Amino acid sequence: MKITFISPYPDVTSFGIRTMSAYMRQHRHSTQIIFLPDPYGDNLMYGVKRYDDKVLSELTALCADTDLIGITLMTNFFDNAVQITEKLKRDMSIPVIWGGVHPTIRPDESIEYADMICIGDGEDALLELADKMDKGADFLTTRNFWIKSNGRVYKNPLRELTKSLDSYPIPDYSNEGHYVLYEGSIKPLTQDLLRPLLERGTVSAYLRKIGYQTMTGRGCPHRCTYCINDTIKGLYEGQGYLRWRSVDHVMEELQWVKENMPYVGYIWISDDAFFARNLKNLETFCREYKGKIGLPFSCLGSPLTVNDEKMEMLVDAGLIYLQLGIESGSRSIQELFNRKNMSNEVMMKAIRTINKYKGRMFPPSYDFILDVPYETESDKIESLRFIADIPKPFRLQPFSLVLYPGTRLYQMAKSDGMIGDDRREIYSKSYTMREPSYLNLLMAMAKGGRFPGPLLKFLVSGPVVNVLNSAAMKPFFKHFYILLKKAYTILKRVLGRQ
Repeated sequence: MKITFISPYPDVTSFGIRTMSAYMRQHRHSTQIIFLPDPYGDNLMYGVKRYDDKVLSELTALCADTDLIGITLMTNFFDNAVQITEKLKRDMSIPVIWGGVHPTIRPDESIEYADMICIGDGEDALLELADKMDKGADFLTTRNFWIKSNGRVYKNPLRELTKSLDSYPIPDYSNEGHYVLYEGSIKPLTQDLLRPLLERGTVSAYLRKIGYQTMTGRGCPHRCTYCINDTIKGLYEGQGYLRWRSVDHVMEELQWVKENMPYVGYIWISDDAFFARNLKNLETFCREYKGKIGLPFSCLGSPLTVNDEKMEMLVDAGLIYLQLGIESGSRSIQELFNRKNMSNEVMMKAIRTINKYKGRMFPPSYDFILDVPYETESDKIESLRFIADIPKPFRLQPFSLVLYPGTRLYQMAKSDGMIGDDRREIYSKSYTMREPSYLNLLMAMAKGGRFPGPLLKFLVSGPVVNVLNSAAMKPFFKHFYILLKKAYTILKRVLGRQ
């Protein structure tokens, strides 16, 4: 079988489909990968077509000799997937599969567009499907798949999780049969083109090094109500969705990267909570990484998993940048998020532990979630007061909440009448689309970590907030916020050309 994978994501890392491609090739099927980065990036707009006719015609030409087409998508890329699928189905009769987070949480909606959808982990399910189709066998009852046939939808149950992630090969970075939408047309993805595309990554720009993104595990130990991880864990209740690749398996991948991608300057470990690996496992990872890889690396952590022992060994092994999920400094919002065990005291302890290594690392980033529908002005002020006490240096990463379908917070907001049109209010919303307000402006001003703490506390004091956050001042700050954002965007473009 020849399988074409299509990714509409903004970058070309796409760990999931690269692993799928490698797995299919390992089992004698041939693959190609077509990366179609959304031309609008994070500037999502409802009802706007993502790709022009020329690009879609190039896409269908590349897919002409394919037996199966798989499109991976998260909710924000639903419109991309619809446009691509409609074009493919108009021009050819090749089965189209949707896989990824969105089909997993919204199968009924997704099967309206695709011929098949894959729910949950896809490697073994797709291999079984492809093998059956290749042999001309009955594939309609393949587990993890919903399949349309003769006016009926076969809704098959989930297969059990594969416990060992080492059973899957390292991601496919061969560039063989890989294509990318670049400067208005789909081009072969070569090493010469891959390098500048990786260089554009957000973290790569901050660290001024070209990064290689990998994942050493799947899942997260926490069950935050705003996160889709919680929903997916629920699908596999009792099966231990949080799984890790062995250290040897990760080293095999990274040694390949060192040998074949010599321009890579750091490794970006994008696990949801890399620090959740146990102490013994991290000791092994750090020893092997320091001896065999030796490149700087970055990772994500959570306040409950950061401690002195882990920080010391990871920094010694090459950790230079850490992203930590704080999310809110308000006790009521922490409870809303199912993070009440991550109190301000717990979070500040983790932050102070990280701060001990400020001379050996880039300033860490602390994530905050804004524009929560149940959040009061007092909740926002609590977060800003917490930020004022964070020891410098640091960076803030404020994200506007996207109420992804399937999450517990989405269900709550939907039942409370806070969500009207999902397609307009959720599918077409990016986490960068923050509400223009006085308190969000303060968050933006504190983003670089240099804003004086005492001044920030003064600006969120009762008398100041009563005036500057009043109804009369809201239009002014709304326009001022939008103006500043436009100026920042223009400045980034100008600096990017230099």
